[in-house]
Amino acid sequence: MKIKETIARLAALLLACAAFDARAVDAVIFDRAASSADLRREYSKALLQKVMERTAPEFGPYTIEYADVHMERPRLLEALKDGKLINVTAYPADAQWLKTLRAVPVPTDMGLQSWRIALIDRRNQDRMRKMALPQGLKDLTAGVGSVWVTRASLQDNGFKYVTGSNYIGLFDMLIAGRFDYFPRGVNEIFQEYDLRKQAFPQLAVEDSILLHDNIPSMFFVSPKNPRLYKRIRAGMESLLKDGTLERFVLEHHRAALQRAQLCKRRRVDLPNKDIDPAMLSRRELWLDPFNPRLGLCRK
Repeated sequence: MKIKETIARLAALLLACAAFDARAVDAVIFDRAASSADLRREYSKALLQKVMERTAPEFGPYTIEYADVHMERPRLLEALKDGKLINVTAYPADAQWLKTLRAVPVPTDMGLQSWRIALIDRRNQDRMRKMALPQGLKDLTAGVGSVWVTRASLQDNGFKYVTGSNYIGLFDMLIAGRFDYFPRGVNEIFQEYDLRKQAFPQLAVEDSILLHDNIPSMFFVSPKNPRLYKRIRAGMESLLKDGTLERFVLEHHRAALQRAQLCKRRRVDLPNKDIDPAMLSRRELWLDPFNPRLGLCRK
């Protein structure tokens, strides 16, 4: 009887372990891009894959799927709060998202997107090179999405702007003269320009001004999934600690940083009151493109 009892207990234990493993699979549902021409999500998707792989020994298996449709920020926020249609995204941080969702406090690109240069109508380039800063830029009008964090940053710092209802339409608005410049992260602007320069021959990358708005892009996790938040946070801290995150950022964006020639630009800082000072004080979180160690500023 004892042998039979032992076998029965072992069988029960194996079944329990199998059931636990099945429950422990972390199912990620990430957001979908606006269109096939919108490549802004590719870096975040690749980084999320790396995070999940790094944490597999501790947290176990995972799956990554994508939302059925693209959602603009207001709808995306509501879906993330519910956690059924989507449970993870990576976006520039704003006050409401920081209060409502679980924000992983390691910038996905080490703050790279907060270094911004602008798309313009090339006929305005000479004027922008010559104008005094920051007032000359404040006299012009920026174009931004109506619910983008960039809009709040420009407003808080006294810059004029007009809004577009969607990302794709902003390029048409720029060329139509509805605004003067379209601020873009240094990590995204050249890809956007290269994709559209044939369709918009007047489009140009402005070559003399650099905005720094201190708006970090972060992974945001549904509050309904605390285990997934814990996993992604642990993975990001691990990638940061051993230098993998910096290498990953540079692997994906070094060419854009070199092309941007940041060191030759005049800089305008836009302070961000919504970011925790403790996060800003962690110097290891932020990539400094002017650090000679990186070799991005040529003498």
